[in-house]
Amino acid sequence: AYEAGLIRKNPCDGITIKRDRNKLTKEILSLDEIKKLINTHYPQENPDVQRAFLLTLFTGIRFCDVKQLTYRNVDYTARTLKFTQSKTEGHSSHSQVIIPLSDTLVELIGQIPEGASPDKLLFNLPSQPSCAKGLKTWVRMAGINKHITWHCGRHSFAVNTLSAGANIKTVSSLLGHSSISVTEVYLHVVDSQKAEAINSLGEIGYEVKNPNHKIRSGGKKSEKSE
Repeated sequence: AYEAGLIRKNPCDGITIKRDRNKLTKEILSLDEIKKLINTHYPQENPDVQRAFLLTLFTGIRFCDVKQLTYRNVDYTARTLKFTQSKTEGHSSHSQVIIPLSDTLVELIGQIPEGASPDKLLFNLPSQPSCAKGLKTWVRMAGINKHITWHCGRHSFAVNTLSAGANIKTVSSLLGHSSISVTEVYLHVVDSQKAEAINSLGEIGYEVKNPNHKIRSGGKKSEKSE
């Protein structure tokens, strides 16, 4: 409106947006919590929703990409999962992602059904709201007191792999980030977790006595200090 001359003053003048790029606002699932999820079953569970979310936890794939994966994206010979990210397609040279598949991930994906088209979806997922509801129920049934969304799976993958010692360039490539600076936010979470682990040990409670002993010029302790 200002540029078109409809108003005299630009309402955005003097306004700045402050954002802490090192702060991760989403919850993270630890490896122990992921094990809880895997071992939690209930009558109304949706196996496809659970399998799809586990794939995000172990590959970092976004929900918008998981729901579109087909058997054509899986190369069982090379044991890789190859796809183009919906979010960055046409906007980034890093939009195409290739993820190596372990035995566990191949088993999670499963083999293409006999006679099925390669364009068959890997997961028969309901609507996004239904997937969100199913995940929420699964997390609650597992006794995990966290607000977990589908995107938390991507964040959990990044933090857990970095915590395990993975190279940040490798993690950045797996996530399809256009720059390592985008991935660095997870390093701050890992460093924070390390500090929390040390602080969780509590106080030592050891009293250091006579830390500064006086030494004579000859290299011997004085009788007083002894």
